[in-house]
Amino acid sequence: MSLLAELNANAIVIIIAVVVNILSVVGVVICNKYIIEKDHYNFSVFLSFLHFAFTAFSTRVMLLMGTFSYTPAPISGILPVAVGSLLSVGFMNLNLASNSVGFYQISKLACIPFILSVQYIFYGQIVSRAIQLTLVPIIFGVAYATVYEIDLNLYGFIIASCAVIATAMAQIFTNTYQKSLNCDALQLLYHTSPYIAVGMLAMSPMFDDWSELVKYEYSNECMIRIGVTCILALGVNISNYIVLGKTSPLTYQVLGHMKTVLILILGFVFFNKVADYRNIFGIGVAMVGVVTYTEITRRQNASQPVLPTSTKK
Repeated sequence: MSLLAELNANAIVIIIAVVVNILSVVGVVICNKYIIEKDHYNFSVFLSFLHFAFTAFSTRVMLLMGTFSYTPAPISGILPVAVGSLLSVGFMNLNLASNSVGFYQISKLACIPFILSVQYIFYGQIVSRAIQLTLVPIIFGVAYATVYEIDLNLYGFIIASCAVIATAMAQIFTNTYQKSLNCDALQLLYHTSPYIAVGMLAMSPMFDDWSELVKYEYSNECMIRIGVTCILALGVNISNYIVLGKTSPLTYQVLGHMKTVLILILGFVFFNKVADYRNIFGIGVAMVGVVTYTEITRRQNASQPVLPTSTKK
């Protein structure tokens, strides 16, 4: 395969992964909301355990089918990614429980400047001024559309700060360890998903009401819906790793906020939520930022010189 063809193939993979990620995340959010409201299955961390257990099982089936090849990886390279993911889920759940929805949204937006700071301080990565300017309408637009009130307390601020740090580091680790371990998305997910699943199961009693969980009676319809969320979560996990591995944590954050906007829009369409001027204006501003970020990133990547890859003997 020529170098140009290889670059084109890589771009196609990224585009497909982004589309799958958007569809899968939106699908999971809608299905989870439906399960909570219709089936009263309000055990979010245990449901995440089921998702990662299914992912661990599925990646092993895919390995047996020859979808990807096995690449060994040391535990020292696997644990940072797995622990980062677990801490992100744990602290984000505590963040939502300890703070108002408005401050929770602000803390999610704070991941962008934190990631930029960490990448500059520890990795020497500098984002161009043009890219930085595109982040302003994204952050402002999402904040304006979603943040209505901010209720701040010291404990909530500490938890939110830990959530921002854990989330940002989990995404940075997923990006950097794919490269340092020489693993692709499926290979890394094969290694990390069992650890994340076990960690989710251990964390579940801290966030879910297990006295209700053990007594819950599963209907056939509920089990089917949970199965659908597991399949969608597999798509989320694979596409997450692909996007983080082939782009950057910053691009992943921008994609995440675009998904927030799409979920808002779908909430207006499918859940009869009333859209006010703040929602409409904020969504419009955020989408302008997303489109501009995408175009400037594309132009900058296209203008960079391509270094020939070394051939192993």
